[in-house]
Amino acid sequence: MYERRASEPPRIPPTPPGATAATRPPGEIKVGDYLFVGNAFRRIADMRSDGGSRRTLIFNDHRPVTVSQSTVTYRPPNCT
Repeated sequence: MYERRASEPPRIPPTPPGATAATRPPGEIKVGDYLFVGNAFRRIADMRSDGGSRRTLIFNDHRPVTVSQSTVTYRPPNCT
């Protein structure tokens, strides 16, 4: 009657060229890093400190994201 199909794992796009992944606390995240959000790697355009160890990350093409704990970010080689 009904056939159950195995679900495909979600497809993650390739990481930004040359970017290395690392788990960083909010205080070590930089403008220019990438974050995987909204099914895409998005470059951090700006950020705001929310006091303490919280940061609001601002993107050009996505709503802001607040991080308060260590997060995996992708840093391109030219981001210093």
